[in-house]
Amino acid sequence: MAQQEQKKKNKGLIIVLSILLLGSISFNVYSFLNNKAEAKKAKEEYVQLSNDHEEVNQLLEDAEELTKKLEGDIAEKDTEIQANLAEIKRIKAENDALIKSGLSKDEINRRLKANLAMVKKLNSQLESKVDELLLANKNLESKNNELTTDLDSVNTINNKLSKKVAIASELQVPQPVIEFYKKRNSQKRPWKRTSLARRTDKIEFSFTIMSNEITETGEKNVTLKIITPEGKTMGNLDINGDDLNVHPNGALTYAAHKAFTYTGEEQNITLAYVNTDLEFPEGSYNSEILIDGKVVSSSSFNLK
Repeated sequence: MAQQEQKKKNKGLIIVLSILLLGSISFNVYSFLNNKAEAKKAKEEYVQLSNDHEEVNQLLEDAEELTKKLEGDIAEKDTEIQANLAEIKRIKAENDALIKSGLSKDEINRRLKANLAMVKKLNSQLESKVDELLLANKNLESKNNELTTDLDSVNTINNKLSKKVAIASELQVPQPVIEFYKKRNSQKRPWKRTSLARRTDKIEFSFTIMSNEITETGEKNVTLKIITPEGKTMGNLDINGDDLNVHPNGALTYAAHKAFTYTGEEQNITLAYVNTDLEFPEGSYNSEILIDGKVVSSSSFNLK
């Protein structure tokens, strides 16, 4: 009788344990499925957040690429285009910060979607503005093409402009007359012409600055540069006509300098390089005449 009672108790205990075990299994299965569903939902939300974020980035790239269609600095000078680009860049920066903000996914998603809608609107406005500017540029090109069809008129204008530019570009100096002199002990006739290098004490350049009604009149400077057969520049003046107290090796020097007042009329100028202590080397020399630092004449000569 006691054994039967014990068997009944054991049987009852097994039933209770079985019910508890089944309940636990059911709860675990439910929790697993629920967690799996939440994980899937979170993943989908993350993917959606990433997609929205990426789409904003792509729209920014599209907007920047769109503005490159405009030639020159049109896009840079258009305030509406630059304002839209700046706003899209600001929204992109805001989205980058949102992703790392730690806010709830629902809040991040709401803001990202709002920003995405705004970027789409800005990008659409940008496309319209670029199309407008491209069309305006195309119309200008069309008008320009129409103007160029009148070849006779264009050629006449170009010829007149070319002549004025040529006249106004620089003062004209024909080839100078170059003469060589030896110093003499005579007050009346202190110089005697020579053609020998070893007898030369002075090289004289005489030249004419041609009249020019376009060139601005006023004070100007003319400078003479002489280059020896060895490739060295003669003299001890700088480009402004000031003496160089120290003459470093290889320094660019000038032989003569003169200030003059240009009136627009033809003017005769003489520049001379004098050096009684130097024996001029034989060979071929090159020379340049400069007015206000610009070469206006080049020539060469020989000393035997």
